[in-house]
Amino acid sequence: MSENSPQNPEIPERSLVLSRPLAVLDVQSTGLDTDNARIVKLAVFRVDPDGSEHVKSVIVNPGIPIPSGASQVHGISDLYVMDKPVFRAYARALADHLEGCDIAGFGIERFGLPLLLAEFERNGVEFLMEGRTVVDAMTVFHRLEPRNLASAYSRFVGGLRPDSGEDAQGARNIFDILQGELRSSPNVPSTPPELANWAKGIDDTAIDSEGKFIWSEEGDALVNFGKHRGERLIEVVNNDTPYLNWVSGSDNFEPEVRKIAESAASGYLPERSQDEEPGSAADS
Repeated sequence: MSENSPQNPEIPERSLVLSRPLAVLDVQSTGLDTDNARIVKLAVFRVDPDGSEHVKSVIVNPGIPIPSGASQVHGISDLYVMDKPVFRAYARALADHLEGCDIAGFGIERFGLPLLLAEFERNGVEFLMEGRTVVDAMTVFHRLEPRNLASAYSRFVGGLRPDSGEDAQGARNIFDILQGELRSSPNVPSTPPELANWAKGIDDTAIDSEGKFIWSEEGDALVNFGKHRGERLIEVVNNDTPYLNWVSGSDNFEPEVRKIAESAASGYLPERSQDEEPGSAADS
């Protein structure tokens, strides 16, 4: 344990007991849709039962455009990966390096591992999960720090949560939690629209309230979901208008998203004006 590691003095120092290697993965990608995203960086920190450590880290060309929103998260751009090898160049050696390992990560079960398995499958590399244990540090964190109304009140307001059985006390409790969340960090926005977008990870590049369409650095409208993630909207109009027609008629998307898709399919693309509010779509 490092000198900076917090420790309850009443709890003796402990460490993971390994009977087989544990490979801790950190996966950076083009997006959050595991069906369509591609890996751009993969770091593996492997610890063997004897305590020896092995570190591997690679940056790969995903073969598709990296949306600006993703680049803002991990700092890797299209220009940076232009001359990098594709995932296939590392796939076989990576599978061998992970042979016999249990897997760990933060949010690994929901995102990182499914994406890695999809990359292996796309490149024809067999990678079996049978017999492996998957440890998700995020799930452990949520078990240690329950994410419910009572714990949120205790953390951001303090004390015991007042009984919500009378009048509007339950709703008032939630308002007090929001106020406490705002006070907890200067990074938390103070207006409801900004706060809602911040909580969803949507920044001022978003064209719609869900960030399904975003602005590129050059001011072009980009698709930020599905099989065309990272493509310019005009390219999708020219090459796959039926996809936009499907989006415009699907109840899986919010009305604002469907309207943008419908307008684009009809030849009216969103235009970014100088005074446009962040996160809003230009009228078509």
